[in-house]
Amino acid sequence: ALPINSIPFEYVSRLSEAEIVITDIDTLSTEEFFSKLFDEAKNLLSIIVIDAISRISKRPELIRELTSYGFTKALLPIDSGAILFVKKGFDYGFFRKTIDVYRESFIYGPNPIHYNTAYTLYNLAKLVLTKRQGTIVEIGTGRGFSTLWLAHVAKEQNSKVISIDNKCDRVDYAVKVLKELSLDSYTELLCLDAKEYDHGKKDVVFAFIDGKKDEYHRYLEAIEKYLVRNALVLAHNTLSDAHVVKPYIEKVYSPPYESITIATDPGGLTISLRL
Repeated sequence: ALPINSIPFEYVSRLSEAEIVITDIDTLSTEEFFSKLFDEAKNLLSIIVIDAISRISKRPELIRELTSYGFTKALLPIDSGAILFVKKGFDYGFFRKTIDVYRESFIYGPNPIHYNTAYTLYNLAKLVLTKRQGTIVEIGTGRGFSTLWLAHVAKEQNSKVISIDNKCDRVDYAVKVLKELSLDSYTELLCLDAKEYDHGKKDVVFAFIDGKKDEYHRYLEAIEKYLVRNALVLAHNTLSDAHVVKPYIEKVYSPPYESITIATDPGGLTISLRL
């Protein structure tokens, strides 16, 4: 059920050639496999651990070790629970600034996505952009918390984020923060109606929708023709506002999309693959 079809990859026979490793919690926890993984897989980008969430709490040392190797994690409650570890490219200064924006968002609104959802955005976008060139589109900038994570992916992968919100004061604040972090050259923040924006000839490989809930389906219609095959589209609050986003859910649970909805936070996140 993991949305890895959006990532063009091929199976390899040797661990030394691997960039993405899919394993289970028991195998990863063995000293022999763990040591071999980091001794041989020099180009390792991501570790996808299945059957993990309910059992990872019994192995706190595993999280500490992976963190020491520079990985960040996102908890994905799919089936028996998966954890997506991705090599992080940000430093403490960036992380500290996200805390400031997170706090400001709760004070002045709108409420931001939770950190686990932010890590999910970062990890999935990085996996996609590592293997595919294209543009990231965000609809619903807010005060820029989620934008920061997507912008850092764009910086690491030499890509671009187009983020749109119809509240100009929010956009102005987000622009200021991005400039402070020297991420402004990787972003284009626009104050306008996302339903009216023309993306030109851009190939959109990753999109995040977190605007007005009753317009989700119309936002998707506006960007649909720019989505490349196997693009990922993520939408927030699809559990907490399920009755409002019903037209969107009906759309992405029908061809040409395959979708899954998971509780990365109480709002819920729908991850859709554009076939």
